[in-house]
Amino acid sequence: MADYSNTDPGMMQFITQFYAAEQVGFEAIGLENARGMLDALPEMLDLPAVEVGEVRDIEVTGAKGPLKARLYVPENPTPNSGGLIFFHGGGWVLGGLDSHDRTCRRICAVGGIPVLAVDYRLAPEHAFPAAVDDAESAFLWAAAHADELGMDKTRLAVGGDSAGGNISASIALSLRGNAGGEPAFQFLIYPSLQAYGRAASHEKFGDGYALDKADIDFFTTSYAGENGGESHDPRLWPLSTNDFSGAAPAYIITGGQDPVQDDGAQYEQALKQAGVSVARVHYPTMTHGFCSMTALSPLACEALEDGARALGNTLRDMG
Repeated sequence: MADYSNTDPGMMQFITQFYAAEQVGFEAIGLENARGMLDALPEMLDLPAVEVGEVRDIEVTGAKGPLKARLYVPENPTPNSGGLIFFHGGGWVLGGLDSHDRTCRRICAVGGIPVLAVDYRLAPEHAFPAAVDDAESAFLWAAAHADELGMDKTRLAVGGDSAGGNISASIALSLRGNAGGEPAFQFLIYPSLQAYGRAASHEKFGDGYALDKADIDFFTTSYAGENGGESHDPRLWPLSTNDFSGAAPAYIITGGQDPVQDDGAQYEQALKQAGVSVARVHYPTMTHGFCSMTALSPLACEALEDGARALGNTLRDMG
């Protein structure tokens, strides 16, 4: 049974509303309804969009053709600064540029860096490895066009929330030493990095915290097939990687009421053991998805802004 004695009041409000719905869970309401719901959530859960210097929709090169992307430029940008290539969450099957527009704006404004959000192909229409193939191609496109984006190709971070954190960690590892460009930093917001059941937090928080085992199974099966939970492919599950040496430094955000919190903690340890610099900031009272619930909790906004500030400062210090 879920224990809410240490749950942030704003997160408790979300949990209550989540389970009060007529149909509970993303699989239960159907794929198209779930996609529409995620796109609508910012109006209900997030603070109003912050102003940035410029927002421009562009196209980048994906693995199988052009992908939609959105470039956010801060006010008074520093020419050829570091930048973030952002991949949204949504279990690899939901979300897009609009669902995470407010998150990207806040990172851009507070971090003072350009952000390029990439609309990678979604499952189940495009199963694994489509998302990571697109992410790799988009990152390399960004490195090749860094000057046009106002970014320095040697200071490009990858980042995202949940499934976007999974994709970011995957390509941060797979692109190590790539001559066309490699990530200089990882900005991971409650990333999902291993199959369900491989960590204690999966079971402890897998029911009653608005990201239940049934939904995790639905996302995993949609993305990686019926046997996805048994896979040890490091491009699918970055924690299956044998050697983490040479990976980019990382900033990891985890929540103490989140089933995937152990994924971030274990990734932190794996990177540290490989000699990689890591900062993990843990929020004990917060559930999965909290950085997109800034209207419900001051701590959610603080967590995202602190992360954005740390990201921006780190990339500037690399110059």
